This record gives sequence, C-alpha cells and structure tokens, in this order.
Amino acid sequence: MISPASRAVARFESDDERARWDALVAANPGGGEVWAGEAYLDVKEREGGYRQHRVLVDRPGRSAVAVGVLAKRVPLLGEWWHLPAGPAGEDASAVLEVAAAVAVLARSRGAFLLKIEPRIGPEARDAILRAGYRDTVRIIPNSSTVLVDVSGPEDGLLAKLGKKARNSINRARRDGIEVTRVAATDENCAELYRLLRETAEGRFVLRSERYYREFWQRFERAGSGQMFLAHRDGALIAGAYAMALGRKTTYKDGASVRAKTAYGASHALQWEVIRWANERGAVLHDLCGAPPSDRADDREHPLHGVGQFKRSFSPEITDYAGAFDLPLKPGAYAFWVRLGDRLARRWSLAVRKDPYY
Repeated sequence: MISPASRAVARFESDDERARWDALVAANPGGGEVWAGEAYLDVKEREGGYRQHRVLVDRPGRSAVAVGVLAKRVPLLGEWWHLPAGPAGEDASAVLEVAAAVAVLARSRGAFLLKIEPRIGPEARDAILRAGYRDTVRIIPNSSTVLVDVSGPEDGLLAKLGKKARNSINRARRDGIEVTRVAATDENCAELYRLLRETAEGRFVLRSERYYREFWQRFERAGSGQMFLAHRDGALIAGAYAMALGRKTTYKDGASVRAKTAYGASHALQWEVIRWANERGAVLHDLCGAPPSDRADDREHPLHGVGQFKRSFSPEITDYAGAFDLPLKPGAYAFWVRLGDRLARRWSLAVRKDPYY
C-alpha cells in the first residue's frame, strides 16, 4: 500500500532556489549528497538522456528538503523518477514523508514509478517496505561504503588513518611516487580513461570516454571536482577523480597500472584527495563503495579487495537501507518489471553501447 502524503508538500524550485541549489542540498538532513547536486543533475541530463527536476519539499515546522530528480520517459508508460541517494530525512519516518510528497508531484506529472535510495541505515528497511516500496537494483554505486573523517588540522589527518594506509603512503613517498592535482584537460581525461579501461578489462563495463570526460570537466567547471594523477619516474601509474558538495567529498573514479612499481600509488592518491577535502573544509570523505559490513571479510564477495583497501583508511563500513521502487501506476509498473526494464537495457547496450540506459 502506498504511504499517504503528510502535510509535507513537494513543488518545483523557484528561480532564486535554482540559483543556490547546491547550498540548499548541502543544508539537507545529513549534510546533503553530491548525487543531488547541480553538476550531477546537469551531466545526467546532458549525457545520460534524463530530464532533471529540482524539487523542494516544504515541511511545516521543519526546514525544507531539496530533492534532485532524474526522470526518463518510457513510451506508453510515462516517466519514472529516480531520487539519486535520496530523499534526505532525519530518520525513516522523515524520509517516507518527503518521498510521499514527491510521489504526489510525480504522479501529477504522469510518472508510473518512483525510485529512492535514502542514506539511512538498514534498520529502516521494514518501515520502507511496509509503506509499499519494493526492493530494486541500486543505481548510485555505494549501497555500503567507508566514510573517512577528514576534519581538523592537516597535520593530524595522517594519524587518523589506519596503520596499513599510513605505511603505504610513506612507502609511496620513499619510492618516488608523486601525486599531483591536475586540470581535467582532454589529454588528462584520456589518460585517466585509459587507466580505467585497463582496470575494467574483463571485470566490469565502462561508459564511453566522452561520458567520463564530460562528467569530469563539468564538475571541474563548477568548482566541485578535482582530478589527481600519480607518476613514478615520469610514467603515469595511477589516477583518481573526486567530487565535493558542502562539507562532504566523494571518491568517484580511480585506477592504476597492474605493476609492482605502482605499489602504494592508490593510497598516495587517496591521501592527496583527503588533503584536498580538508582544504575545502570537508568533514567527511566518502570512499564510495564497499561490501556490506556482514561480508567485509568474505573473500568471495566481488568487492572484497576494494573493501580491504578502503578499510585501511577507516575500518568501519556504513550500510544503507538499499534501493526501492514505489509503483505509482501498478499496471504500468508490472509491465516495466516484467519486460520493459530488460528491453531498455538491451536497446541501450546494442544502440548506444551503454549498459546504463
């Protein structure tokens, strides 16, 4: 059963609110998410084929919540609305209140489906499912993640990290690995994409080089993204990209060559990202993706190695409730789940060479 809307009301943003969108997102409960920010919404609209909506949910007696929406139209069915890493809320009840208000607005626009990915813990799952939501496949990559405290004076940052991370960073220094912050020029984007392609080979599917270039350059123009490259003896051995919104930063992309000469490079890159985050006044750095906490030591999990690397910076894994669908038009949703979603993915892969329609 769909959770009824409370007194909270969702509306589209005013011109003034659009001009200060990132500040509104950063003021959300939990400090806001870069995935709801202006740069991300713009990139997904320009390169991902989405339509973006910027929605404010007014809540009597409490501050409004800024909700980024990515919408796609499906012939004969209508739109589906995705709230990347959202909506925000102080707890499960608040999240459901905000989501219910957005659902009313979405339905008025002909949407048949609302997808949410709230940044609240697994203990909220039962309440979300009781409200009529159904488990679905996540879109934003970090259903579990590692958060690193990057607050305070820079000279104390290194001491906060785990021993393995500190040792690897120091080893990289001794081995002459140099990490620099670089502009997202076409040349540097091509270099980082080449590393990503080599890392992805046989492991996962990448989007096009153009998509990554546009993503990295759009965030850089907004002043909310930074590219990092690591060299040893003049040769590129690793690279990374990070994003920022408010007092949080997020690790977006990273790769390194498969060679012993690159030992410590990934740790050195993240150390420079942490320094960059600290300089911006961030308090948390999201390493964006890890195995769930109950499988942290499971060597069979596909993210085991990634998780071990990230936990060397901070041992605790943060789990989120998951991703959920709220059917707004049951008939259209049933067709979408049974056949439409699968056809859309196959079409996108065959025609656009992109598995992420």
